Amino acid sequence: MKFGYLTYALHRSPAGIGTYTRELLSSLRFTDLNPKIFNAGETDYSKDSINLPGSGILPGLLTLGQVDIGWKANKLNLDLFHDPTGTAPLLFTHSSRVVTICDAFPFVQPHSSALLERVIYRYWLPRILPRIDSVITISQQSKSDIIHHLPLKSEKITVTPLAAGAKFRPVPSTENEPILAQHEVESPYILYVGSIEPRKNLVRLLEAYALLRDWSEEWGLVIVGARNFWKSTPVAEKVKQLKLEDCVHFTGYVPDKDLPVLYSAADLFVFPSLYEGFGLPVLEAMACGTPVVTSNSTSLPEVAGEAALLVDPYDVEAIAEAMMRVLSDPELAADLRQRGLARAKQFTWEKTARETIKVYERVLGRQILKPE
Repeated sequence: MKFGYLTYALHRSPAGIGTYTRELLSSLRFTDLNPKIFNAGETDYSKDSINLPGSGILPGLLTLGQVDIGWKANKLNLDLFHDPTGTAPLLFTHSSRVVTICDAFPFVQPHSSALLERVIYRYWLPRILPRIDSVITISQQSKSDIIHHLPLKSEKITVTPLAAGAKFRPVPSTENEPILAQHEVESPYILYVGSIEPRKNLVRLLEAYALLRDWSEEWGLVIVGARNFWKSTPVAEKVKQLKLEDCVHFTGYVPDKDLPVLYSAADLFVFPSLYEGFGLPVLEAMACGTPVVTSNSTSLPEVAGEAALLVDPYDVEAIAEAMMRVLSDPELAADLRQRGLARAKQFTWEKTARETIKVYERVLGRQILKPE
């Protein structure tokens, strides 16, 4: 099979879609598939990648990139093209087409979405998706949201869950200090990892943490994630309002190779997000043996199962109480660690890749891989 695979902006700090793009591609190659990589951005992802000049930002990808991808894909006479970015710049591509849409966030929380995100979801995707052969998403919650907001029938959408990468494992405390010092992190601490934006509910997390400080000042709060001015300003303002400057530490973006240490050294991971298509940091924390408190809404119960304490993300006191429970009860913390490690093992990128290939096979009407 000859197929194309789009990578977008992987030269920038990769967020959830970037992680999905990289990990899925690596696992597809592990199954001996060798896609032609169409690279939108500065990174030369492989020696033989097909670069898309001018497509390193979304407006370029959806305009010049549409033509460039179509011309180059058609010239190669590809059987199938997979876009894992959810933008679907495939109007002029003649091959079979598969698109991954991770969530329906711009519909569910439009006030927290950028203008371009809303334009793509409200005006572009409804027009291009009827021409797409199959859509992949990453949770049953996302599938339900996509069906509700976009012109797609259930049978056209396949769920392929994500996974924590192999590097996410418990790291012995003897190996932690250099990485913690590099990121100016002091133990003991509570950890959050993710983007800093309204839907992540960090303002309420800070309010809950302030309540926890009334109970005990032992733990600092470490917030890992790249800061965006207009999205993260309310978080910075809340830190000042609550006078938490001396106990809340923003690391900024941390490369994936360092994250297992930050997870492993934390006494608790808290992820009270208001909306997630999947919530990969929850699995990453579990894979590192860190107790987890997360939201009882959207896809997060689907991911966490019975391996985390689930709370109402709108209830500040409930978030604070759950954190206190874990930090004050060693037996509960140990139980959550063991449950989390077992839960994380149920998700692998190899499974994700094989489920993705089944989508390719259904679209093409033929078998690609030999039976296991």
